[in-house]
Amino acid sequence: MLYLFRTTVVIFFYFLASVTAWGQQHIQGKVINAAKVPIEGAVIMLVKGEQEEVIQYTQSSATGTFELTIHTPNPDLKLRIQHFDYAIYHQTLVFPMSYLNLTLTEQVTALEEIVIKPTPITQRHDTLSYNVDSFALKTDRVLEDVLKRLPGIEVSATGQIKYQGESINRFYVEGLDLMKGRYGAITKAISNQDISRVEVYEDHQPIKMLDGKITTGKPALNIRLKNKVSYAGSAKIGLGVTPFLWDVALSPMFFSKNFQTLASYDTNNVGHALQAKMSNFYSFQEFDTFWYSSATTPFLKIADNANPSLNQNRYLFNTSHLGSLNMVQKLSKGWELAATVYYINENNENKNRQQQTTIQYLNPMENIPQNITYKRTSSSYEAKELFNSTFTLTQNEKQKYVKNTAMVHVSKTKARGNLVLDTPENRIDQKQSAPAYQLQNSLSTVLPITEKNWINFRSLVDFSITKEDYFASPPSLFNFADPALNDYQTLFQSYENQSFYTKNALSYAWTISPWSFVFDYHFTYKKTHFNSALYGSDTSNWDALGDVYSNDLLYREMSNTLQSKISFKSTRWSFNLNLPLDWTTVSLTDKGHNNKEGKDELLFSPYFYTQYVASLYWTFKGTINYTNRFTPLDQLYPSYILSELNFNAYKNKILQSHQLSTKVEANFKDPFNGWFAYLNVEYMEQNRPILFTKEIGEQGQQIITTIDKHNTKTTKRSTFSLNKFIEPINTTLKGTVSYSLAKELLLLNQVYNTVHTNQNTYSINLTNTSMDWLNLEYEFTYQQFKNKDFKENNSSKTTHHATLSLSPSQHHSLRTTLEVQQNKIQHQYFDHTFLDLTYRYTFQKRKIDLELSWTNMLNHKLYQQVLVNDIMTHIIAAPIRPSQLLASIRFSF
Repeated sequence: MLYLFRTTVVIFFYFLASVTAWGQQHIQGKVINAAKVPIEGAVIMLVKGEQEEVIQYTQSSATGTFELTIHTPNPDLKLRIQHFDYAIYHQTLVFPMSYLNLTLTEQVTALEEIVIKPTPITQRHDTLSYNVDSFALKTDRVLEDVLKRLPGIEVSATGQIKYQGESINRFYVEGLDLMKGRYGAITKAISNQDISRVEVYEDHQPIKMLDGKITTGKPALNIRLKNKVSYAGSAKIGLGVTPFLWDVALSPMFFSKNFQTLASYDTNNVGHALQAKMSNFYSFQEFDTFWYSSATTPFLKIADNANPSLNQNRYLFNTSHLGSLNMVQKLSKGWELAATVYYINENNENKNRQQQTTIQYLNPMENIPQNITYKRTSSSYEAKELFNSTFTLTQNEKQKYVKNTAMVHVSKTKARGNLVLDTPENRIDQKQSAPAYQLQNSLSTVLPITEKNWINFRSLVDFSITKEDYFASPPSLFNFADPALNDYQTLFQSYENQSFYTKNALSYAWTISPWSFVFDYHFTYKKTHFNSALYGSDTSNWDALGDVYSNDLLYREMSNTLQSKISFKSTRWSFNLNLPLDWTTVSLTDKGHNNKEGKDELLFSPYFYTQYVASLYWTFKGTINYTNRFTPLDQLYPSYILSELNFNAYKNKILQSHQLSTKVEANFKDPFNGWFAYLNVEYMEQNRPILFTKEIGEQGQQIITTIDKHNTKTTKRSTFSLNKFIEPINTTLKGTVSYSLAKELLLLNQVYNTVHTNQNTYSINLTNTSMDWLNLEYEFTYQQFKNKDFKENNSSKTTHHATLSLSPSQHHSLRTTLEVQQNKIQHQYFDHTFLDLTYRYTFQKRKIDLELSWTNMLNHKLYQQVLVNDIMTHIIAAPIRPSQLLASIRFSF
């Protein structure tokens, strides 16, 4: 560990030392007339080529001086100077540049129009700006379509946005944060034709009072509209067949300087799940309100076969509804009120999913593989309801910051399904219900004492409760050593969790430019009641099955933390150092077994982040983080709980676990020539005092317990991405290579195995928009999974995804998508080809599209795939949506 840490630091500083030759070029000078009088207000433009495309411009000051910054010296650049009273002046630039003393000739000049052609990518200070029209295709309809092909920007399948591999910390529309992290709802709704530019703030501090004092190292996005006051929106209404289909999305929007709102209603049964559309992608920011989330997924689940790693709209059989209202209003005295309210109702059905699983582990006595192979066929139905309302009141000014967020969250999940083990006679029926309720309030305020001193108070209070039920029958098919369970027809598992959580902090900070110092005190308290019980029924009566299957726990955790933080920010260097001392007290009271234990420890979890801006091109970052934590409650219940047909029980003590993570990043960007690249290398080491043991039977059901045994899991990751925008041919190229290696100790059927797994991913993406009537998008991805110990588990997946868009006239367009996939394991190959076609007729003046879509034209009905993790290999066969036709009308307003 220490060797790798030293190596990481050496590599990081080697990168810093290797970039001293890179730097920006400054063009400075003075403009005077023949009488040597300074000329004020002259327009100095940096132009390129015979067409004199304007790259940058400025105006001369009252003393006639000016300054421009150029990212990349280019022999084709010229200086053009204009003033009403003087003749146009040209000068070819020769680098390196000396100070320019320029004399203009007086001349009466008639006013003429100056046409400045917007460039695709520009940069001013730390703000990068993309011209949306330069990257948009004729077939694009919403912002997300364009964002995916902007060089340097990535959009995940869930809608999360990253810049140079780093997640954004804010998403603004004309400077207002309408969605508060749930920006997927707006990127999928707002028309790209309403947007002029997408701006990236490369190191964004959302608290104005701390701007220039405390760095975040996180980028932010801001959307610039073509009209400052805009009634906008989009709508799609589609109906189809095989079977009866519908796809409806209505999103009216209004944007102004002081008020913004987005309302939406979505419903479909064509395979588009809507819950991800309202995901919150923001993370916690220092001095901002605390973030806390209780468990978002049910604790008790039905056993089901895995989802294929395929576009969701190809395999999901759903009925989904989403209604949401989002607004932000600027009030007097700098106050801002934002609200988000949404309701989601989704029903998903899966039928006849087949899965063959092989588990391999080494017999240490003979050093030969031992295999467990079983087959399962599953059918399931799941219904989800989510209601969330969040209200945020903020005052964010240079002299004061106050923010309060109140949230109410309600979720209800119901599921039922059956699982066939090998033969139809071995069928297990299951039901599950999981309602959850959460009420939370979080407050943060930053108040100045003097210009260089401030205090910060933060407080969060959270109440949450979940009550879950799980039914499964017949127990005679379960893998468990207790023969008494076979006497019952059905087992009923109940679970309840009631939790109170609060976190409070008081901070004092001051700055001595370029240094900032923060001392704060944190108090955290969490109290959780954990109850579970197992019942058996042979007729209509339910029998409690005793203490072996019953938990009645009270878990308390309290911590007092003193933190010392040091920050430094200069033109090139910035860093944050956090040195927290945390006195933590944890106690567990087991009322059912009349047992109590506790733990008191002083924990030290330092954190260090640094950034070096070598030039306008190169930026280097490094992070080191060491954390400590105690065994969580969900690993401390001593009596068995039934979930997913598995029995789990953890007779643990409260022990410490440690984690060390390091990350080094190198970012390169040259917007002038369209180059973007980043490289990051990560290392994570988890030291754990307990080891999970698994006893897996012939039918795949597991008994999961723990033993006291120190073990270490290490993970190494690296990612390299290179983007290039070739302006003359309007082509964007993106290439990414990622590598990960994990090492972990497993205990399976009383046999220890150290497992080494390696996953590599290679992807290339090309977009060409050089011709108005023909656009091409192509993506190639190759994923490889290797297991050093069991080469039989090695697998790969190759994907080709191509889209060809034809627009022979302004009214007609044709879009065809071809997707080819190949899954391979040993000598088995699973090949799939999907073909989709969309015809669109556009009424240009009315902004109305009539569409006819034909998906899965080849009418594939079954998708087969290999899924591999550690020592488990799954070969799945999942039914997919049949060939279907959908006629839609789409319009913007």
